[in-house]
Amino acid sequence: MPDIRSTWTNLVDQVHRFALKDHHTAPWELVALKVQDIGHRVNLNNSIFPINIVLQLLLQYDLEFYTHDATHANNSTQTLAFNSQLTWPLDVFFKLNAPFESLLATLEALWYAQEAPFSGRNRKLLVKWIIYTIEQWAATSRRTGALFGSAENAIGLAELLRIVLGSEILGRDVDDQSWVQRAREVSAVVEEAAR
Repeated sequence: MPDIRSTWTNLVDQVHRFALKDHHTAPWELVALKVQDIGHRVNLNNSIFPINIVLQLLLQYDLEFYTHDATHANNSTQTLAFNSQLTWPLDVFFKLNAPFESLLATLEALWYAQEAPFSGRNRKLLVKWIIYTIEQWAATSRRTGALFGSAENAIGLAELLRIVLGSEILGRDVDDQSWVQRAREVSAVVEEAAR
């Protein structure tokens, strides 16, 4: 898969550079649209559109070029552009109806690997992305019938939430505490589905 990874990396870089050259104010939007278009056209074919690789690359791209913290966006030494859309990389996959199991397996692997750029301060974003993905899975699966697909999935999600919340990566500021509250709420839904 090294060839497919480098192809996707080049595509994301190319779209980003084109957006900058064209003075687009939010290059991530063009990247998202391009990835979504290809995912749709190839019907998420794993040999062309491996979800785990494409998701990881979009998350890396987000961490490399953007900050979601408005207080850091105004820092003159900061080289990252402000992007209020924290969840945009995941929303691309939700619009494509990518399997939640694949998305969470990728996020969980990134959590345990603790490799750059998903280490240090960026682990906080990883926790938020995990919480958001579980929230979206709950909402989607509630509409389709079986919450999280099965009790086994819910048991795995409950354990993942216990681990990431137990890490106490999220701090005491207002934004982090809102994510802690969201995690508690989705944890209750997960725990119920696990029974």
